[in-house]
Amino acid sequence: MSLNTRNKRKRELREERVLQDGFIFQLPDETLLKIFKYFTTAELITAAGICHWFRTIAYDSEFWTTIDLTTKSYSNREVMKFLHRFPRQCTEVLKLSGGSTHINTGKPPPFTEQLNSLIHTSYPNLRYLHLSRYDFHTNPRVIDNITDLPPNLQGLYLTKCEMLATDMSGSSAFLQSSNKPASLAFRQLEILSFENSACLGAKSISYLPGLCPKLVELNLNGCFRIIATPMLIDTLLFYSKTLRRLYLGGTRINDDTIHSLCRKLKRLNILDIKNCRHVTINIVDNLLTLKQLTTLIADENIRTLYEQRMIGEDEEEKQD
Repeated sequence: MSLNTRNKRKRELREERVLQDGFIFQLPDETLLKIFKYFTTAELITAAGICHWFRTIAYDSEFWTTIDLTTKSYSNREVMKFLHRFPRQCTEVLKLSGGSTHINTGKPPPFTEQLNSLIHTSYPNLRYLHLSRYDFHTNPRVIDNITDLPPNLQGLYLTKCEMLATDMSGSSAFLQSSNKPASLAFRQLEILSFENSACLGAKSISYLPGLCPKLVELNLNGCFRIIATPMLIDTLLFYSKTLRRLYLGGTRINDDTIHSLCRKLKRLNILDIKNCRHVTINIVDNLLTLKQLTTLIADENIRTLYEQRMIGEDEEEKQD
């Protein structure tokens, strides 16, 4: 008998010894389903190892529409082992974190082609992909282009990731449209987030209209290399017919940027300009022209004046 077979038999014997006369084993499946809803992905796997009944409940497809592996740091090897072991047709949301930086390089782990390929094959119906703390710099093992990521995504979140803004030749290869057929993959993408991805610059952003022309939400919070340039403004104004939520907190935009955006982005519901040092209260009049704006995230002095002016306008309308 092989070692693996013996270990498997030992696990089965341990499961058979579980006393099933406790109160929890008298609960109906429906009650356990409600309890298991509060479990993390790691906790579901642990529960599945208790007994055959718990395994059946824990592996119910209802709990695997979202897989979150960000509660602790996993190495690429551990993540790939998980993806290989738990492929799911039902999974629509996948959250992965590269964790802390490597001791030797000081960079987060690379997002490799092998890891990317496993995501493709294990979760063919994926709709929302969250990747945090991964390195997308040029590397023989790393994917070459953003369009190499899973196709048919509706939301892509790249948080605290490092990506090459420009290489030695001056091009921004990672965000440029690929010449491969996969370059059409992001045509349906509605949500794109680069939150706290410090390497991202305005030139890289200029490639977005060719990659994902139907964005409803764009998050550039914490991208401090984003500065006020005509290129940035033209890129954002491209989305005048689709953009509803725009996050620019912590970028280096200025009053002129806000003035230009408020003239064209009339469909904005949410606007974040908090911690933008070059934005002043002078843009409040411009913000008041955004009639569909429901949430303004800004520094206290701007938000307070905006709210006061909004109340004043409402009172004038009632009097009229």
